[in-house]
Amino acid sequence: MDYKQAVCLNGHQASIDININESVDSFCTECGAKLITNCTNCNYLIEGDWSRSGNGFVDLTHHNVFIPKYCEKCGKPYPWTQSALKAISETVNLSELDNNQKDDLKETIPDLLSDTPKSKLAVLKWKSIGKSLLPYIHDIIVEVASESIVKALYGR
Repeated sequence: MDYKQAVCLNGHQASIDININESVDSFCTECGAKLITNCTNCNYLIEGDWSRSGNGFVDLTHHNVFIPKYCEKCGKPYPWTQSALKAISETVNLSELDNNQKDDLKETIPDLLSDTPKSKLAVLKWKSIGKSLLPYIHDIIVEVASESIVKALYGR
């Protein structure tokens, strides 16, 4: 049996084992935001835990279920990813960099959140052009970026 997960609009995981046909009408206990179980763009479910029960075998194992950044059906960012993208972009806008530098950094933001062929170039641009902004986006990057990008940017 497969389950869907409930995640709040800010990206806090509330449950990983919601029955596929069950609806959730509640709010996050961490931040009070509405919980969703489906993509807000295409309504595809946010995959949760799974079990391999059957043939007299009952799987009671709880698996580590990650919070996805993008919908696997339509490819659009989930609300928490969209918020991270926007927050980093607004941080760039508030900086004292010139407009060309700001545009250069903003173009790289999606490549900071997911490992892509352009992620190393994005890291290089942030470590050179955007170095002064890295402390301000640290918590966002740690929350949503891959471990390899966090390590490349902050050396951890």
